[in-house]
Amino acid sequence: MTRQCLDKDIKITPATGRVHVIFDGAEIASSTEALELDEPGSPLRVYFPRAAVQPGILEETDTRTHCPYKGEAWYCTIKTLTATGVDQVWYYPDPCPLVAPIADMLAFWGDGIEIRYSQV
Repeated sequence: MTRQCLDKDIKITPATGRVHVIFDGAEIASSTEALELDEPGSPLRVYFPRAAVQPGILEETDTRTHCPYKGEAWYCTIKTLTATGVDQVWYYPDPCPLVAPIADMLAFWGDGIEIRYSQV
């Protein structure tokens, strides 16, 4: 299968300070190595290293989507003791060269998700 990738003005920069993912009122990820992906026409997305996420709360699903600029996204469901977030996490296992820095990093979005920044 040949991967088709288009070019776009996407910027990837290191996030400033520590970035936290809050889900259903509890912190589920925290990192000083998060990356911000700024894509014109889309909300700012923050990508986290896998090691920054609490172990055992993500379950990969069969959901896949395709972005002509980033590649094929694979999805995960968040499962905690108090809540479930179906397909609220995604990553690009083999991203287009344009966004290579986010390979296998996790992005969070949806109901019950809050991204917070703090000083290191």
